[in-house]
Amino acid sequence: MDATAITIIVVSTVLAIVFKVVIFKKIRAWMDQDLVKGLASDDHAKLMFLQEKLDAMKSDGVARKEFHERLTHLANEFEQSR
Repeated sequence: MDATAITIIVVSTVLAIVFKVVIFKKIRAWMDQDLVKGLASDDHAKLMFLQEKLDAMKSDGVARKEFHERLTHLANEFEQSR
């Protein structure tokens, strides 16, 4: 194999890995948004509240596996406070 073939293989592999990482992050963001929208159920105030809490959890470094439980609890608290 010559240098051109090796370069093509390396560049293609790196681009495939970058593409996979970007798509994975986009899908995770879509899943988080879907969770928030599902819990808000067409209530704009609740949607904004949950989105704010989701952003806070992300910035605080909360594990993703805890998002669902915490957001569900916050959604229930929001309903009870009304």
